Amino acid sequence: MPDMQKISDLPPVTYTRSARAKYQRITIRNDKTITVTVPKGVSLKDAEKFLQGKAAWIKKQLKKMDQCKNLRDLPDLDTDLETAQKQLLERLEHLSDKYGLPFNKAKFRCQKTRWGSCSSRKNISLNVNVCFLPKDLQNYLLLHELVHTKIMNHSKQYWAELDKYVGGNARVLGQELKKYRMKIRH
Repeated sequence: MPDMQKISDLPPVTYTRSARAKYQRITIRNDKTITVTVPKGVSLKDAEKFLQGKAAWIKKQLKKMDQCKNLRDLPDLDTDLETAQKQLLERLEHLSDKYGLPFNKAKFRCQKTRWGSCSSRKNISLNVNVCFLPKDLQNYLLLHELVHTKIMNHSKQYWAELDKYVGGNARVLGQELKKYRMKIRH
């Protein structure tokens, strides 16, 4: 290896042998190149079978990548990032007090895929990219995480509770949020 193979209607695939790999792994890059990492002791024939078994998943990922081309880029900030983060944390505290949804602590992180999260200890992590979103989506995200301090899942009960705070359109705001691409990547 490396060996290039054309399998069904997938783009060309590169197989790469790795002495450190314990499992077979498929990597799809932004340019849609596909690499199958193959550990020692696994034959090329077995790797091709593995790839064939994952063809539906690969096609789904490629389709998602095409859909990402339609994402909106986040606008630039009117202020510096540090000030924007401070303002968001102040708004988080205000919403927490207003709705009686207390949290332990909050911080910003550079995350690749998540806008935010809430731990069982009621610690809220916000993606630094939240600062670039329109204010209505920022409020939605802040309330989304605050409601997790009360309900730690995405059940019907959770969505009904979140709807109370966002004017009954939590799902609509969630769909709107999916249209934005992360600006800062780490």
